[in-house]
This record gives sequence, C-alpha cells and structure tokens, in this order.
Amino acid sequence: MWRELRRPTCQLRLRWGHFCLKLANGWEIRGKRDQLTALTVLVLAYVAAPPPPVAPAQQRGELLPVGASLPVPHRYALELGGLAPTMNLTLQELYDLAWVLEAAQTPRFPWWQQGLGWLALGVGLALALGLAWLPRPVERQIVTRLVPRTQSPQTLPAPSPPPTPPPGTTVALEPVSNLPLPPVPSQPKLPTPPSSKLPTPSVAPPELQGLERYFRQRWQPPPSLQHPLRYRLVVTRQGALSQITPLSPAAGVFLDQTPMPLVGETFMGTIPQTATVQLVLAPDGQVQVWFEGWSQN
Repeated sequence: MWRELRRPTCQLRLRWGHFCLKLANGWEIRGKRDQLTALTVLVLAYVAAPPPPVAPAQQRGELLPVGASLPVPHRYALELGGLAPTMNLTLQELYDLAWVLEAAQTPRFPWWQQGLGWLALGVGLALALGLAWLPRPVERQIVTRLVPRTQSPQTLPAPSPPPTPPPGTTVALEPVSNLPLPPVPSQPKLPTPPSSKLPTPSVAPPELQGLERYFRQRWQPPPSLQHPLRYRLVVTRQGALSQITPLSPAAGVFLDQTPMPLVGETFMGTIPQTATVQLVLAPDGQVQVWFEGWSQN
C-alpha cells in the first residue's frame, strides 16, 4: 500500500494506486499505477538499445548553464511518448531511473499470505519442540564376555639391594665445577607496522564556508544514531556534488536521513577549483568539514 524507493538522482513514492517520481533535473511525474507500468516498459526498452549520447552544443565564447556542466557532459534524450515530455538525462540519472522503476514492479506478497506463512512456521516449531520433549523407551543390553584362564606367572627372585657401607665410614663427594650456564631464551622480534600513507585532512579554507553552513543549518540527527557519520565529498567549481563516498557502514545506512543534496544539484556558491573534503555529522548536531585538496577537474 505504501512504498518508497530512492537513488542518488531520483526518488519514487508509491501510495495506494498512485505514484510520484522526482528526478534530479527538477522534473516531477505523477500518475496511476497502470501508467507507471507503461513508463517502466518504455524506459527499460530504451535502456536495452539506447541511441548514441548527445553532447551539449557549445559555441566559442558561450557559457553553459550550471545544470549542463556536470562531470558527465554527454546526455541521452529519453522520449516517453504521451506520458511525459522528452528529457535529457546523464548516464547516472538514466541508470537510477531504470533501477527504481524495475524495483517497483517486483511483486510483493499480500499481508494475508505473509500471515499464513508466519503461522505455518510457528506450528512447525511447536511440533518440533513437542517431539523433542517426548519420553523415549530405554533399551537395556546385557553383554557377556568369556575371560580365558591364564597360568600363574613364575615368581622371579627380587633384586639384591646395594651393599650398605659399614657404620662410621665417611664418603667424600668430589666438587663439580665449570658447569655450563643455562641458555637464555631469545625474544622474538615484533614486526614493525607499516607507515600509514593516507592523506591527512586539514581545516577547510574560507572558500568552503558555504558547504559547512549548508549542513549546519539542515542537519537533524536521528534518535537512533550513536556514532558520527563520515563522508568524502567531491564538490565541483559550480558548487555541486559530483561524488559521495560513505567512509563507514553506518554512514551508508543513514545516508537517506541526512540533508545530502543530489548529485549534480547546486547547493553552494562557486569555488576556484574542484575540492575534495571530508564531512563529519555528529549525533549531538555538530558539523565538521575537513579539507583534503584541490584538483583541476
């Protein structure tokens, strides 16, 4: 009855018999479930045999808009017939759209079938436990063994004790010298840990104050969050994200609950060069931005 599917560049919500599809380029498509099925058929057929990508036309001295300066310049013209107007999508946006549409068509068992499955599992466990506690008959076996008669061994004479010196005799022991010292166990050498070659982040420069201000105004920690979330972000010159990399398993789980903008969405002002930073979102609401370096991309 209610379902939500998300990818970095699109989001699909299913409620009763309707759907709402949001794309990174600002498009929002709404309709009924039968229209969603027709849209899925068109997109999957387009992905199976896509036409060659179209690079944005640019004349000498002409400035492209911010939306056309994404890391992947080539776009695919997706024609959806009468369902929606023609859209120019990048390869990443086209992949995310096909993924959510195909996942939405996966059949799900109704609630009454799920309830019958859990009931059958509970009955099976109850029967297994009942059979395990039933008393079992005790079988007794009497084993007899014949022991052959053996002959008694012959009695051997006891060895004679050593001669005892007569009383009053003194026995002198010779001193023992030049005994070898016991060997000293050598301690094993511990292996030296290899030196870490990871880049050391530093304090963010003033050009990236807009990024820290954006997350500080929007970060709301979830109640179940116990550890800080750390991400590596690549920000283009136009102030848009081109790459998001979670640096821990918890960061990947809570990605949908963070105010992370979509890939290609402009959320801050322009900067001199493409920057790579580390973003830390703490459970107490604090936000930290660590700078890793500039690049010419």
